[in-house]
Parts: sequence; structure tokens; C-alpha cells
Amino acid sequence: MAIAILATESDAGKTHLVSALCKIFQSTFPFKGQNMSLNAFLTEDSGEIAFAQAYQSLVSGRNPAREMNPVLLKPVDKNRVDVIFNGRSLGVKPSSEYFCTMKKSIQYSVFDIFQDIVKKEKRIIVEGAGSCSEINMKKFDFSNLNLCKRFDIPFFVVSDIERGGVFAKIVGTYELLEKKERELLVGFIINKMYGDKSLLKEGIDFIEKKTGRKVIGVIPYFEDLKLPEEDSMGFSRPKFSHLNSHEVKGEKKLKIRVVKTPYISNFFDFYPFALSCSVDFSWAFSPYDLDNADVVILPGSRNVFYDLEFLRKSGFAEKICKLAEEIKSGRRKSILIGICGGYEMMFDEIEDNFSIEGNGEVKGLGIIKGKVCFSPEKTLGWETINFQTVWFSGPVRGFNMRHGVLPFQFFSEGLILGTSLHGIFWQDDFRNSIFRFFGISTEEKFSELFEREISRWTEWVKNNVDVSEIQMFFD
Repeated sequence: MAIAILATESDAGKTHLVSALCKIFQSTFPFKGQNMSLNAFLTEDSGEIAFAQAYQSLVSGRNPAREMNPVLLKPVDKNRVDVIFNGRSLGVKPSSEYFCTMKKSIQYSVFDIFQDIVKKEKRIIVEGAGSCSEINMKKFDFSNLNLCKRFDIPFFVVSDIERGGVFAKIVGTYELLEKKERELLVGFIINKMYGDKSLLKEGIDFIEKKTGRKVIGVIPYFEDLKLPEEDSMGFSRPKFSHLNSHEVKGEKKLKIRVVKTPYISNFFDFYPFALSCSVDFSWAFSPYDLDNADVVILPGSRNVFYDLEFLRKSGFAEKICKLAEEIKSGRRKSILIGICGGYEMMFDEIEDNFSIEGNGEVKGLGIIKGKVCFSPEKTLGWETINFQTVWFSGPVRGFNMRHGVLPFQFFSEGLILGTSLHGIFWQDDFRNSIFRFFGISTEEKFSELFEREISRWTEWVKNNVDVSEIQMFFD
């Protein structure tokens, strides 16, 4: 049986709610027809999917599969997207071409994929995309109401009260539903509530009388929740910066700063640091944020050329190059790491003769000698590389997801490291070696850190949502 969690708007909390339900109802199959995100993950068979569905599957006790997210849209610039279908790129397309032309044909392919899932899986949780009542997008929708109608999927609607207008959003959404859609609507969940929930009683009574559907939960705002964000909207919140209810006072913390570029990608890379009690972690929005950092990281990028220009205009490039010089001369004991796109930016030159991201040749940061050339073919795949650094020696496993053809996939000089691999900080021995290098005696297991956080969130949901209203569809 399948159920769906839809919403009145984007960022209402669908992803985190589905993750809690995956934890509660183990072995469920998470599904999102279309996702727009630069936070991507690679399945074992080298298929690209949104990281949100990957982590939902891990919470559910399953391996990530490309069928969990048939369509992933990765913005390349303001007018173009990299269209990923069933784990493989169909190429960088104008946004208008995808929404006006491609989506119509893709719609039925996604329905076919979901039909196969229904045949094999006993429990499926569908996560909607954005608002379920976008009437201008409804014709070729395969993530929200059209999917529910086609497969008779009962659905719940989540609404975010933090941004106001929750009763208008819920009633407005209900009024836009067709007869068949109203028949599939089971109830509502109000999310991110500050203050006394009893103050909502009059409004909830009105909703239930108006729609004939229950409000099955009001979820209070979780101040220090540290679950992976679906996309970069999460950067606007402080939850991953200096907030940790599990801090141990008086102990030294590793100060890690990750440069926030406009097209930062695969930022799940740094999630283990965000969970750690031994780390003072935050995004660097300004060059001054890099001052006194123990570890500075240049992250992956879906548009290396644009982000490199951003580094120059914002002053980050000058700051990073100065940092590299100080590290090489021994005047500063900090680690500088480039991951994938960030690694590519560290070379002397970057060339794109295929207009994949840039146009022609530009100068890189010049920290590493050599030239990176972009290829139309994307390099995808899991790989193990033997790292040899000042602080670590041994195999590290991660995955490639890049168009750049590199002179070498791994670079190490003193305290400067560059690698094409994503996911390296999820490897406990490599991550813990950085702590030890800075004299921090900790031996963390990421699995335990993550289990603690998802369990906290799941209990929060169970205490504030009548989960039996959902469970009845799985019994």
C-alpha cells in the first residue's frame, strides 16, 4: 500500500516528516517523482538521485535506488537545468524546454516506474514536490495529485505555520482540489509551531468542519534539529551553525568552515561534522569567516565557472590563495581541502569547450599545477583511493560525479588536499584522523551520531502526530 505526504508549499517539512515515517515503518520504499536539488547522491549502480531520498532509504533500512527519485533537476544557472532521468543525465536543457516540452513525455515514464514499484513493494511513502495545488503546473504533474489519482493513493497535506497564513493555505489548497482528489485526502498536519498549540483550536475546528478531514498533528518547531537538508534553502537557517544540544563544555572543538558558493553541490559531504560534538561547524558566507579556521573546505559545485567568478568577486579567492601560501610556508597550521568542483578550482586553468558550465578557458586559483578540461561525458562511479596525507594514510571510498577531466584524482601537498571523491568525511577513520591531528581525542562513529539525531526527531513526530491515522493504511 502507498500513502503520500503532500504540502501547501515548498519547504513545509515533507522531507523530514517522511524520514520519520520511514524510521517508524521500517522497510518502506521512499519515492519522490521529481526533485530539484544540487544535493545529489550516487546509488551503487551509479545512478544519480536526490540525497533526500537516499537518506530516507537508509533510515528505512534499505539501500538507495534510482527508482526512488526518477527525475532530479540540477540547476546549472538561472535558465538551465541538468535533467537527470532514472539516474542518468539527459543533458543540460533550458528550463523552459523541460517544463514545456520534456515533462509531458517524462510523465508517463515516471508512472511506469511507479507501477513497477507498486508490484514489488508492500509499503511505499510518496513525498510530494512543492505545493500540491500549483494549477499552472498540474497538467503534466507526476509528483503530487496526478500520481495520487492515477494510483488511488491516499494523501496527507502538511502546512508550515512558521511563515504564517496556515489556515488560509490549508483551506485554499482544499478548495482547489477536484472531487476525486478530495476523496483521496485523508487529513492535515501543521508543522513548525511556536508557542502554545491550544491557541490553534478555533482554527483547527474550522478546518475540520470546512473540509471534513482531521488535523492529525501539530508539530512544534524543533530548535536544534540537525537532519540533512534537501536543498540550499537550509543555509538560511542557523541550525548547522554553532547549535548543538549535545556539546561538552570546556573541550576543544575543531573549527571547520565550508565556503558557501551559489552553486554548491552535494553538501551532504559535511553532514558528519554538523552532527559532531567535537566540531565548531558553519558555512562561510564571507572571507572573514575563514579567519582562525582549523579546516577550510572548498565544496563541490554544479557550476564551477560561475562559482569561481563568485570567489574572485567576493574576496574568497584572494583569502584562499593567501591561506594556501601560509600553509605551504608553514606559517599556518590549517588544513585546506577541495572536494570535486572545489578541487577543480584549485588548478591553474579550467577549460570548457562544450559550454557545459562555462565557455572557453579561465584561470583557476593556481594552488595546484595543471589544467582541468570539461568533457560532455559525466564521470560517475564509486571508487576507493589510497590517500597519503600528513594526517592520514590508507584507503578512502567515495563517489565521482563530475564533468571535469582531472590531471590526477587525488592531490596532497603538506596540509593541502584535493580529491574528486564525494562522501569521504562519512568514513570514520579518515574523519577521526583530522581530529587526532589537531589534538582532539575523539573516536566518533557516524552511524551512531546519525541514529541519535533521527531517533530524536522520530520521537518528536510520534509525540505530536497521531501516527495510527497513517499506520492504518499499512496494516
